Amino acid sequence: MADDQRRTDGTRPAADRPRTVLLVGAGVMAEGYLHAAQALGLRVGVVETPTRRAVLADRFPCLVDFEPVDEAAAARDESWLAPATTLAARLRPDAVLGFAEPHVLATAMVQHRLGLPGPGLDAATVSRNKALQRAEFGRTGLPQPAHRHTRRLSEATDWALERLPVVVKPVSSQGSQGVERVGTPADWADAVARRDTEGPLLVERYVEGQEYSVEALVHRGRVLFTNLTRKETTGPPHFVELLHEAGYGTDRPVLRKAAEELCRGVVAALGMVTGVAHLEFRAVADGEPVIMEVAVRTPGDHIMELVGRAHRFDVFGALLLLALGEEPAVPDGHHPVRSAGSLFLSSPGSGTLAALDLSGWADRPDVARYDARLAPGARVRPAEDSGDRLAWAVLDCATPDALRALAAELVNGAVVDLTDDPGAHLEAV
Repeated sequence: MADDQRRTDGTRPAADRPRTVLLVGAGVMAEGYLHAAQALGLRVGVVETPTRRAVLADRFPCLVDFEPVDEAAAARDESWLAPATTLAARLRPDAVLGFAEPHVLATAMVQHRLGLPGPGLDAATVSRNKALQRAEFGRTGLPQPAHRHTRRLSEATDWALERLPVVVKPVSSQGSQGVERVGTPADWADAVARRDTEGPLLVERYVEGQEYSVEALVHRGRVLFTNLTRKETTGPPHFVELLHEAGYGTDRPVLRKAAEELCRGVVAALGMVTGVAHLEFRAVADGEPVIMEVAVRTPGDHIMELVGRAHRFDVFGALLLLALGEEPAVPDGHHPVRSAGSLFLSSPGSGTLAALDLSGWADRPDVARYDARLAPGARVRPAEDSGDRLAWAVLDCATPDALRALAAELVNGAVVDLTDDPGAHLEAV
């Protein structure tokens, strides 16, 4: 067992017992960790809501313990620390791993207290606050948009009007929640009227350019592996992500090199130690990336599954080994085997969802999995944040061209029936 797995009391777990992982948060996209844990012979304790735990209990024999989180408070960072600490005291885990945004700080605190591998308290804290990110990236000279952190939106009026278009975003959120492009003085006045009392906000100069992300595995401050993902969004004003294409950039060496260098700079700026980094950026040109934000947790939208499919390795298993203090064997990231993507369907209009027909997505060999996100009866609208999206599919194709063609076919083949809307029967676009 690696030295950085030694507990703070100097002891090590007995060599003859299975190692134990404490998983803070176990949503749908965390199930890859549970499958990998079973394959590695690990025991797992989870901190989750009772409803979610009930879904997992019979499917994953590796689950050996559980500590509940209040359903109503599960979206708040502070809800996870007490149960994570309680379960850690009971299990004395060999590794602690957090899943989504609300789990990052609690996980980092437990890792720190137990002397176990993780991104580190500095990296975790900065990743949960976009204003802190801007300060740290500014301090280290990394490329990012001009910006202002403001208590009230109206206080940034003079600065913003001189730099339109700008983007307004909360300092701590995910899934495009509260992200809005403001293009004209009239739009700014409207945003101020709606959001002036919302609380601290970040106002950034809008950067025109294609959106990408880098997914990196980091061991003791060293980047072991990177994947480049291309994104398609709804565009302004909300930029909700509708397609992720992993394993991108084999024919764009300048872009790929710039993305890797930017990622290493971000990891260094955060003082990140071990784990996964998810860096989002826009590229003004292939050699000119500009940071949007970074997270030190599993990216959403099935991206980690896409990374594994594109590069043909168990990325969840690799992250478990990192959490255990080991250095996993990983591909170089430069030669993806497949083009993997996640597709999301946005409503063509506002109204009540009467029916969603995804039968055209069935029995397609390159569609690995798919499902609806919203059920008939839900009020829907063209996506303004990730929660508005109607359905998703994971695609596994031979080439990027095949992936994009399939994504277009699936969108055109889905039928969305809306009521309370002038054209009730509309094809999704």
